[in-house]
Amino acid sequence: MQQAALAGEDISPLAFRIELPDRPSVLVDLTDAKCPLLAREVAETIRSMARVGRRIASPGTVQAYVQVARNLDAFFADRVEDPTTWTAGQITPEDLSDFETWLYETMPTPRTSYAMLTQAVAVLRDIRDARPEALSPALHDRLMFVGLRPRPHFGNPVDAYPPQVAAALRDACRSHIREAVRRLATEADASVATGEDPLTGGWGRWENVLWYLDRHGPISRKELMSHRTRRPGMGPQCWDGRHFELHYGVFPSSEDMTALYLLLILTTGLEPESALELSVDCLKNPTRGYVEIEYVKRRRHGKEVNRMRVRDGGLGTAGGLIRLALRLTRRARAHAWDDSKTALWIYWHSNGVRIGGGVRHFRPRDIAVAFCERHDLRDEDGERLTVHLRRLRKTYKAEFYRITKGQLPLLARGHSMEVAASHYADIPALRPLHEAAVADGLSHALQEAIQLRVIPPQREGQLKQDTTAAAKELDVAPGEAKKLLNGEMDLWLSSCRDFFNSPFGTTGQACPVPFWSCLDCSNAVITSRKLPAVLAYLDHLEDQRQAMPAGAFDLAHGRTRERILTQILPAFPEPVLAEARAIAEATRPLENLPPLLGGIGSRQ
Repeated sequence: MQQAALAGEDISPLAFRIELPDRPSVLVDLTDAKCPLLAREVAETIRSMARVGRRIASPGTVQAYVQVARNLDAFFADRVEDPTTWTAGQITPEDLSDFETWLYETMPTPRTSYAMLTQAVAVLRDIRDARPEALSPALHDRLMFVGLRPRPHFGNPVDAYPPQVAAALRDACRSHIREAVRRLATEADASVATGEDPLTGGWGRWENVLWYLDRHGPISRKELMSHRTRRPGMGPQCWDGRHFELHYGVFPSSEDMTALYLLLILTTGLEPESALELSVDCLKNPTRGYVEIEYVKRRRHGKEVNRMRVRDGGLGTAGGLIRLALRLTRRARAHAWDDSKTALWIYWHSNGVRIGGGVRHFRPRDIAVAFCERHDLRDEDGERLTVHLRRLRKTYKAEFYRITKGQLPLLARGHSMEVAASHYADIPALRPLHEAAVADGLSHALQEAIQLRVIPPQREGQLKQDTTAAAKELDVAPGEAKKLLNGEMDLWLSSCRDFFNSPFGTTGQACPVPFWSCLDCSNAVITSRKLPAVLAYLDHLEDQRQAMPAGAFDLAHGRTRERILTQILPAFPEPVLAEARAIAEATRPLENLPPLLGGIGSRQ
């Protein structure tokens, strides 16, 4: 009896079905496992992880974990002497490391190997949490991390759509929705109101057929053509070729729902799978132009209910889009199948006499192919646009990131800061924004680093009386400070603390840059003696500003002009500036420059 228990004959079955809420059941069959005890432990763990609210929440995930169980079985079957007695408690850290190496050698891509390893570690962690004594103590420490190898690079990240492509997609969705509103609300309401029972009024009138569809639901072409009326000239023969048009007169099409679905994701940034599972009662707590969208995020702790606060109003708001979807599906919902009545996205299926949708049947990615072809949507390369649902969410995130000027905490709504940075901020579409931010930062850092020494007249007089204080403030030797203040080291736009020790050149050699670079040099000292030249040069810059394109001027002279206006001129009182302007106009300092040194010429 004890030996049978150790053999694990009654621990758990090797073949069973996993029932998932709102999803098809999945068969788990490990009866051909060569390590039956290990397979039973893994199978029981998979069944436990598939409970509501836990890690496994979809048929595809179940199948992925079953494949992990098969890989573990295949690895240990070839490694151990007696596979029939092998259990998870015998796995050592070295075994798990060897299994990692084996995966990278046998799987087709490093990405597949890493995914398999992650799921295998998740299974062992679940066994550890449920039964700590089932695993060796040494393995507990090893399960604190996934693998020994670095995480493989998974290729280029999913990028956002360019602004022009996103704008074209939005315009197409809005145009299609307006047409759907005209067809399903304005015209349908009028037609149904004026129609009557076709069994008495005849099937020949459009309004009568729509009245029948509104009351009794979809009708097959065969059933429609089988109706007869005693009144001559009122037969249904004329509706044979308009069977689709009749139903779309009162019931939404799959493209109608797809247009609303795509626009909702572009408006809210909701996860595509979460938007697909929205229900008719997803709107909660409407107040003051806002409403909460209640949705399920299956990737978070298995199946977690979240809420997103959004604007509520017209077609341009998320709340308005969902209310419009409810309005357009009102007639269809009365005749929908029971499993689709609570789903937000339902429509008439043209391949059958039924109304359905929801998670089981609504496939917006496939329907979007015909939608893009109908509206002639093109991507950034001019090719037919292919709608990738993940790119829609990235597009919303990228636009939100631009509007908020790169505020990462605001972008991290619904996930961690790390995910926001790596998955939504670090994408090619936002690279120009980041490069511009780096350039602005460097520019500001340069402006902060280059602090011109601007000395007003009063301070200049004080420093002339105190050579020690002048030397300390100007960061030169006392003898050099006296020469600076007496004008013996003057250049054209400024005085220079050390002409042969320029930050732009080699120590011991003369400064190699043109005169206007003095205003961007840490060696420059501006006193009232240099104001006439500075003002004359500012006049020249203003002339150039009028003659040059704005972008070219900002690149060539924008920083110098801003420095004069914000750092130099405000340091001097108005009487001193007025005197300097008079001197500049009288002496024309620009005429004293050789043309080859500046090419400025004389002021006219």
